[in-house]
Amino acid sequence: MKVESQYTVGKYLIRRLQQVGVNHVFGVPGDYVLSFFSMLEKSEIDLVCTCNELNAGYAADAYSRVNGIGAVCVTYGVGGFSLLNAVVGAYAERVPMIVISGAPRLAERRHHHLLHHTFGDMDLQSRIYEQATVYSAVLSNPASAGRQIDEAITACLRSRRPVYIEIPMDIVNLACPPARDISIDRTIHSDAGSLAEAVEEAAAMMDSAKKPAILAGVEVHRLGIRDELRKFITHAGIPFATSLLGKSVISERHPLFTGIYGGAASWESARRTVLDADILLSLGVLMTDIELGGRRSIQDQSRMILANSDNVRIKHHIYNHVSLQDFINRLGRKISRRKITPPGISYPYGKPDRKINLDGSGPITVNGFYTRINRFIGRENMLTADSGDSLLSAANLFLPEDVMFINQSFYLSIGYAVPATLGMCLAMPGKRPIAFVGDGAFQTTAQELSTIIKLNLNPVIFVSNNQGYLTERLLNEDGLFNDVNVWKYHKLADVFSGGIGLQVKTNSELEDALAGIKSNPDSAFIVELVFDKWDCSENLKLLKESL
Repeated sequence: MKVESQYTVGKYLIRRLQQVGVNHVFGVPGDYVLSFFSMLEKSEIDLVCTCNELNAGYAADAYSRVNGIGAVCVTYGVGGFSLLNAVVGAYAERVPMIVISGAPRLAERRHHHLLHHTFGDMDLQSRIYEQATVYSAVLSNPASAGRQIDEAITACLRSRRPVYIEIPMDIVNLACPPARDISIDRTIHSDAGSLAEAVEEAAAMMDSAKKPAILAGVEVHRLGIRDELRKFITHAGIPFATSLLGKSVISERHPLFTGIYGGAASWESARRTVLDADILLSLGVLMTDIELGGRRSIQDQSRMILANSDNVRIKHHIYNHVSLQDFINRLGRKISRRKITPPGISYPYGKPDRKINLDGSGPITVNGFYTRINRFIGRENMLTADSGDSLLSAANLFLPEDVMFINQSFYLSIGYAVPATLGMCLAMPGKRPIAFVGDGAFQTTAQELSTIIKLNLNPVIFVSNNQGYLTERLLNEDGLFNDVNVWKYHKLADVFSGGIGLQVKTNSELEDALAGIKSNPDSAFIVELVFDKWDCSENLKLLKESL
């Protein structure tokens, strides 16, 4: 790059990825993207090749949740469409992900040649991705490619949602103006008048409340305003719960924390806090059916203040162009301070510092396992759980300080957790991820354990072997369609030539497994937990009743 003509479109994109903090790109090679892959491999960014495109998307999604932004790169058609489900999930859950796809040469596109990986319509993939991202660009002119890349990355960071960049294979090495240092304004700006009115109305309601409560959600994490919310809660002296998707957004060791609220599937202390409140201040919560624990609303919305990333709703009033960050900061200065009175917590698995006695020769149970694991998790860990009873069980864990919990409780795509574990390992190498996944979900993306072992990573993956789709068995009916072939999950460590595989059937075997995990901190573990076919969490039973 001694002369500007040697600065290419591909190098421009790589430079921008580095500037915004993308240190790893996940993907699968294919001929339409090989030139760009070669550039990535020569750059300071680590190219992480996964077993398939869907897994690459899940890994990039989790990486983004931990790192603040991530990227995935695939070939055209077969790669782009295989990836799509993960991108839709990222869009639904406000995850900033840069999607890069190679594409056929421009000349071939213009003449509508019938090329492999396509069916003739060269614009189909970009049109589809327009619906699943906040910005979609096809880089067809090197003179304008830099501007399009900058617009895409800016949109990704501001909206906290995926963007799509399509780079034809004959554009990658074309010269373009060099990438200058830029400062991207990630702030959601507020309308001064709307902000002032929203704060005035909300403060009046909060100050007149006898039993106010706060429900915190995932947008607080996505917007990077966890410190602001923590200071607000401490200043206000108001008890709070978090939603399932927002679990760990504020430390669960905060004296005003009351638990996870999920409607019927709530910690009892959180349920009382939320439902007994005369004013509920909802901050960054996505009001989904699972967040509410079924299809039932939390309460009369006339007693709620709903603040999300860029708007506030109070009774019948909607204040648009009000950023959540500005609203929290201004409201904190406006409301009266209350005396901090710890509300008390109903620990679903008992207080973690309290010893438990499990029958060593007895079979493991779902409740017994999570009760024990709640005393095993430390500040050195971060957690993820797959959709289904693994997620509902893990929701009841009382987390130590600084332990992050990654989950996909809105989109609920089974198979997320194993490739997500890969992304988590690389985004924060100082932490050891622990993943909880059911056997049905595990079988959809199990091959990514191979990549984890290849990279010498050290997560712990607990697979619940209950012979199939337990959630569907309970929520609908028990049919053959809910059964899966029973694998020897612990033997996969041998299949993939690395890591340590263990099978656990009794409580004493569980203790031996946990001791092994502690004594081998640098090894990946896959631990097969053999449960009874119908054994499940209390949360799943409660959720069934509420649906």
